[in-house]
Amino acid sequence: MANIREFREPADLAFLRDTKQNPVMFARSVLGQNPWRLQCEILASAARNRLTAVKSCHAAGKTRNSALLALWALCRWPESLVITTAPTFRQVKVMWGEIAEARRHSRIAFPEPNATELKLGDKRYAVGLSTNDPNKFQSYHAAHVLIVADEAQGILNAIWEAVEGIRAGGDVRVLMQGNPTVMGGHYQDAFGRNRSIWKTSTISAFDTPNLQGLTIERLLAMPEDELAIAPAPYLVTRRWVKERHQRWGPNHPMYRARVLGEFPEQSETSVYSLAWIERAACEPDLAAPHNGVIQVGIDVAGPGEDETVLVARVGGAIIAQQAWSLPDPRGVLAAALGNLRGGRFQIGPVVVDAVGIGYHVATHLGDQGYNVFAFNAGSAPLDPEHYVNAKAEAYWTLREWLERGRISGLTDEETQAQLAGIRYRHTAAGRVEIESKEDAKKRGQASPDRAEAVVMAFARIVPRQQTVVYDTRVRISPI
Repeated sequence: MANIREFREPADLAFLRDTKQNPVMFARSVLGQNPWRLQCEILASAARNRLTAVKSCHAAGKTRNSALLALWALCRWPESLVITTAPTFRQVKVMWGEIAEARRHSRIAFPEPNATELKLGDKRYAVGLSTNDPNKFQSYHAAHVLIVADEAQGILNAIWEAVEGIRAGGDVRVLMQGNPTVMGGHYQDAFGRNRSIWKTSTISAFDTPNLQGLTIERLLAMPEDELAIAPAPYLVTRRWVKERHQRWGPNHPMYRARVLGEFPEQSETSVYSLAWIERAACEPDLAAPHNGVIQVGIDVAGPGEDETVLVARVGGAIIAQQAWSLPDPRGVLAAALGNLRGGRFQIGPVVVDAVGIGYHVATHLGDQGYNVFAFNAGSAPLDPEHYVNAKAEAYWTLREWLERGRISGLTDEETQAQLAGIRYRHTAAGRVEIESKEDAKKRGQASPDRAEAVVMAFARIVPRQQTVVYDTRVRISPI
């Protein structure tokens, strides 16, 4: 690329004298990028203000924007430190992938970075950290510091306390950004009780270049050719927003968070907190103690729009999830279980919604030699004092797993949305009852096929009797 030179001091700083004061100009003139309107505002805010917080819709380009800011900060001051952090190392690596990409387009030949480190000098470098140990932040100090917290809604309060220790001395700027899916904590406080000290921004999908100027009414009526228009292909698309509105509805907490960039107003009668669901979206934790046995949950759907879904877990780690829209899913289910059978773990109980068409699926899988347990949502619970039926008991068992933070690998977005939309009530006798599918559909909620497969994957297996003969071919144990 023309005009590329090795990074040296002070020559390159002279080359940058007209751009280093302004991160937007730096992004355009030096890095060859063209940030859109709100990205420019956030870059400018992070340069002017000590504390900047951003809540954003899905796929708004916030991580790419932060990479531009990180490279600007390294060039801005002779003694500068950039720290990027996120809840997981995988998320930190995403940020550093964007830094590496921005570096490749730069007019300045930055040194080759390591996986999560870029060093321009002894007192000028950037580093990526992901840790639950706040002590690891304590050794980082410089005259000028930029801290970029990506997916900030998932960062522990103890880490924010360590960040405050860094902020105690020097010129320190903080940019934290994320999806507003978690209520409470340091991130939400920046938009609430601590708003006076933070410069805040909100990015809705309708602010982005692909949807700017559109109303939801116009979008819902839009033909296919117009849905495909995307001036910024890497940002949230028109089609995705339309699909989310149709699938989730405008009042669903996931729609508010991932489309509008707003904290969800989740009902007090929601079975599962969105914060618990978000926490469970981490990488599958196969290092946690478990018995090495797979439990499978299968929700069976007949012909139509509903899905047949299989979810497999080992301990609290979800290791597989598949969904099919087929009139007869027996073949694909048997094949999926066969793939699991050939893996590193032993297949244990296979819990199948055995009402209606599910009965034939259950008997078929029993014929294949699997230890099948029939799940009947309307049957009596093991604990009739606290639950109306087996459905309520199984849903509450999953709630306990989620509340304790024992689940990982819950990464499917549709499953997350279905779980977040499920509600319950207490009967006059004080027992838990899950909202019926019919009532949920009146609220605009889709059939929770994926959620129910997860519920069955985590259901307690306590057979009431050794076996029950459903026909002459197979014995299926009820839960």
